Parts: sequence; structure tokens; C-alpha cells
Amino acid sequence: MAVVGTGINAPPALLVNTLNSITQKYIHPELADNAFTPSPALQWMTRNGRRFVGGELVYPLVTQEEVTGGAYYGDQILQTQIVDSIQPANQLWRFYYQSVAIPFTDLVINAGPTGVVKLAKAKWQVGIASLLMKLSRALFHQTPQNTTIDIDDLMSWIATTNNVIAGIDRSQAANAFWRPNANVAVATAGTVLADDVENLYQQVTYGWDEPDLLLMTPQMYRSFRKSYYGQIRYNQPDQDEQAVQFGFRYHLKYNNMVCFQDRFLGAATLGNGHQASLMLNTKYLFPVFHPANYFDVDPFIRPSNQKVLVAQVTLTWQLSVVSPRMNGALDFGQ
Repeated sequence: MAVVGTGINAPPALLVNTLNSITQKYIHPELADNAFTPSPALQWMTRNGRRFVGGELVYPLVTQEEVTGGAYYGDQILQTQIVDSIQPANQLWRFYYQSVAIPFTDLVINAGPTGVVKLAKAKWQVGIASLLMKLSRALFHQTPQNTTIDIDDLMSWIATTNNVIAGIDRSQAANAFWRPNANVAVATAGTVLADDVENLYQQVTYGWDEPDLLLMTPQMYRSFRKSYYGQIRYNQPDQDEQAVQFGFRYHLKYNNMVCFQDRFLGAATLGNGHQASLMLNTKYLFPVFHPANYFDVDPFIRPSNQKVLVAQVTLTWQLSVVSPRMNGALDFGQ
């Protein structure tokens, strides 16, 4: 049904025609988000600033020890064999875009004091948030951002051991150095305990070099969090004067890992269909951005045969992992 005038509703209004003629509705001057989902993983991995690199993405990998060495004495002959101990990993850049299209006639209608929220600004806000959704889905290999021209995602890097990534076939025994740790299953399907996390932690920790981020699906996070409730201690002198805090006010930490739930991970699964938790060391796993195309904005233009203004924001990036063994996945068993 078409709205007449300012669209005053009856009830509560009684003088509907009069009010439709002389009264306008109040429009809140801010957009209310009911569509987008943030990704803690994307935010955490870019928290220290963006990494810029140019050309193609080539990483020199140390793949084996130089075996020509050891103890010797006197006039023993020392080994001098040549060891080819460095191999390149070559990633390809991936390109993303987001279009923002606005009919010229709608801009005219929205112009002036009657446009409480400016149409161009509102469409840009929605457009940028839409692009971040696409980047977040690509990060976790979620449809439709899981094609052959999307980035090398977390699930391909960390939760798979027999694929080709960065030009190296990880199904080959000779390339075992390029595999992440084998997925670790929880002891009881559907339950995550500290012992389960510790089993994976021991695999991905080398000396003092340990993971800093533990991503979980909402269901896994709930299970892991619940297992810690019994460790809450109330030691403050005013504990009897305040409401009891059941649970944890902020996120969890396991050793030096921050534990987050990520809704995008909740829609991603392992090869067996089970939910996964990812244990990551972001010193060796990070997004890289090309300096020549970092959220570049093309100004509004219009086709010659339409009064529609179109602008685009574009980005060239990739997800790089220079040491897969520093990361691993926990299998939830369901």
C-alpha cells in the first residue's frame, strides 16, 4: 500500500489527513547495522599495521639443516658437500572490489535539508562494510569467496596437509616441511578441555616461540569457556557487596594465546565435516597488501546511456604463511 504524505499511521493518529499534510517523521541520523558480522581474526592479524610488499610474493624457505658439520680432530677430512637448503614459495596476488551504485534521480530527491542521512555517505558506509564481509569470508574459505581466484585462506593453510599452496605440493613426502601440524582431535567429541588445547599447543610451540591466537567456533568456545568456570576465584574485599560475576568479563587467555570465537570459522569445517579450532602464530601468518592498490577508490562515474553513478573500491592482498608448522587445528569431533 502506498504511503501518502509523510506516512502518519492511524492509530495512534486520529487526524490522519491533516497530520500527513503538515507533519514529517523523525529520521534517526545514523545507520543501524543489522546485516554485517565482524571477524576478530581479521582484526587481530592486522592490529600491528598493514604489511606492504610489491612484485610477486616469493618467500625463501629454509627446508633442511646443513649436514656438513660436526665433531672432528687431527687431520680428518672435513665434509664439503653442497646442500641445497633453501627453496622458494611463490604466491599470487588476489584482487577484490566493491561497487557502489546510486541513481542520479535518487541523489536529487535526497538533496537538501530533507536528506537527514546523506545517500552517498550511507551507500559508502554499506559498501565498505560489504567489502569487509567478503574479505572475512575469503579468510575462512566460505562461499562465495572460496573460488580459485580467492586468497590462500586459513583452512587451506592450516587445516589441510595434502594440497598445493604457494606452488609447493604438500602431498609429496619431500615437501613435508611445508605442512602444518596434523589436526589434533579432542578426547571427547563435542567437548574442549584444557588438555585438548595443550596437546595442540605442544605441537606448535618451539622453545619460547608460541602461538598468540586461538580461534574457535561459537560452540567450541562455549565448551572451552565452561570448563574454566570452576577456576573463578573471588578474592576482592568487596565481593559480598556486589553481584556475583559468573563467567568471564572479557575474552579468555590460554598461556599467552588470546582466545576468540569467530562466527566465520563457525561456518567453515575440516575435510571430515567437523568443526575446527585454529591455533595461530601471527608472527608467521599475516595478510599482505600491495602498495599500489590498497583500498583504492575510483570516483563516481556514469555510463553514457544511464543516469547512474558508479564508484568502486579495490584491494590487492593475500594471506601469507611463512612457517606452517607454527600453526595447527583442533578437531571438535562433530
